[in-house]
Amino acid sequence: MPDINLTIDGHKLTVPAGTLIVEAAKTVGIEIPVFCYHHKLDPVGACRLCLVDFSPGPPRPQTACTTPVSEGMVVRTQSAMAVQARADILEFELANHPLDCPVCDKGGECPLQDFTFRHGYPTSRIDGPRLHFKKPIPLSDKIALDRERCVLCYRCTRYYDEVAWEQELTTDERGVQSFITSQFDQPLKSIFSGNIIDLCPVGALTSRVWRFESRPCDMTHSETICSRCSVGCSVTQWQRRGQLVRVTSHENDDIDEGWICDRGRFDYTDVNDPSRLRTPLVAGRKSTWADAINAVAAGIKGKGAKLGVSLPQDITNEEAFLFRRLLDGPLKGAKVKMHGRTAIPAPAGATMRIRELDDARVIVVVASDLENDVPIIDLRVKKAVSKRGAQLIVVNPESVDLDRHPRTVHIRNQKGAAAAEVRKLASHDLLKNPGGPVAILFGDGHGSEDMNELATACGALAEQVGGKEMPLYRGTNERGALAAGVGRWDKLDAVDAILNWGPPPTAGLPRSVKFIAAWDHLPRDGYENAVVLPAATFAERQGTYTNVEGTVQFLRPPIAVQAPLKEGWEVLCELGAALGVTLDYAGIFPIQREIASRIPALASMAQAPSPDPEPTPVLIGPAHP
Repeated sequence: MPDINLTIDGHKLTVPAGTLIVEAAKTVGIEIPVFCYHHKLDPVGACRLCLVDFSPGPPRPQTACTTPVSEGMVVRTQSAMAVQARADILEFELANHPLDCPVCDKGGECPLQDFTFRHGYPTSRIDGPRLHFKKPIPLSDKIALDRERCVLCYRCTRYYDEVAWEQELTTDERGVQSFITSQFDQPLKSIFSGNIIDLCPVGALTSRVWRFESRPCDMTHSETICSRCSVGCSVTQWQRRGQLVRVTSHENDDIDEGWICDRGRFDYTDVNDPSRLRTPLVAGRKSTWADAINAVAAGIKGKGAKLGVSLPQDITNEEAFLFRRLLDGPLKGAKVKMHGRTAIPAPAGATMRIRELDDARVIVVVASDLENDVPIIDLRVKKAVSKRGAQLIVVNPESVDLDRHPRTVHIRNQKGAAAAEVRKLASHDLLKNPGGPVAILFGDGHGSEDMNELATACGALAEQVGGKEMPLYRGTNERGALAAGVGRWDKLDAVDAILNWGPPPTAGLPRSVKFIAAWDHLPRDGYENAVVLPAATFAERQGTYTNVEGTVQFLRPPIAVQAPLKEGWEVLCELGAALGVTLDYAGIFPIQREIASRIPALASMAQAPSPDPEPTPVLIGPAHP
């Protein structure tokens, strides 16, 4: 692709052909304000706020978000014509906008506020009556719409069409009467709906979970990792006065591209639950940590196969490593079940990276509905198909989310027969000459498939067509637990004692148990006579997760653990001492260094990344994402 030379406000620069003026300006630190433009959506030029003056070209302002650079172009963002054009557009945007800033949840981080101060007229000429709508409109139990604030940038409707492949939002009426509404006034049901809150450049779309909770200046935030599934999306968690009050997306092009699912965005209120466990309990009575840990040790030591352990899917690598030390010693022979995990075996080597899906020419999805199992990978596959021309083959007995695309080739197998269908795929027309990389994504059919047989069939197909595999683990840190040797799936029937770590199993605690030790952050049914250790939540936990592609990611909790709570690694060290195992660590960093030296798959834990987040990337190259 040839490079283009141009000048923007006197700055000479060179960018690849196809780069939009608005993105080229970012490379030299020049702000061109935008509402409708977003670097992950197709440009439409709807709001006209990005008007600039350039030559050669017509003697009128032009939209920088739809105009690619050209050789010798001279762009002027501060000419009298461009400055006046932007101010005029802002005046139109504000003609019906209410003065809600004192109560609007977007206040303090609102582009409309910022652009009005930086690019608008210093005084308002608006003195006529404004347009009014009923407010707010509940689009769902999580999202509210304030139509009076909407500037009709269409980011939300375009996101639904282009990214999510769903038609839940539309525009009704015409002209000045236009407004955003849900299709047939039905509530939004998409598990990706929350992304429109982040996309909205004004306060029109807001979170009902966070509504009227706080202001940006009243919160602190940390860039960390979502704990709701194995994808490991980058998120920003916001805390106020020791409570987790908001979760937003934080762009990581290698994994999530700035999108998160609604589970990761809205399922956090249990962190602030008034009934949270904060002190140990023995048979319902408050206890000291020492007494409770000694009681747990006495109840589980030496039980062998009569001991059952229920592990949470979001166990950190550090906790898994320390727990493995206990399993190799005083808890040897215990039955361990990691709930929420798949039946997929540990990978034999490196697997396909999420980012590589962008360049795949054919994508094969076997025994998995990506929308439920690995939601953001579902969006990545949709992008590869609709924006980058990939062909899609689905092998699944049921209808799946990816069937929304008319070119999806869906092979409906009998349950348990996915491997047989995969063995036939090498002769499929789309795979005979794919014309580029082939991606093979496979799940476990939620227990309906023989995973050894299916994994072997997918491996053979990858060799035949020159493709790469991505096993779709579901558990948050399933790959890390498998690497540490604790990601087992034993049956917990007929055990005498159980250590229930995290929420109880879906089927409930085994009836055969006579001793229950629980390590949880909320009180549950069945804990009345148990020894209960209070646990830190995902918003307080230090450590690392290994995501579905094998990348080790570091957690940066927004909330510090407050005494008498203890971090997970501390509790395991104290439990180890009570069981006769020396786990003497001064902090979490020595644990990480030891893990890196002992487990090759987790070697990257030896060096934590910089705490400073990566800046939002500049889109250099063709205009389409």
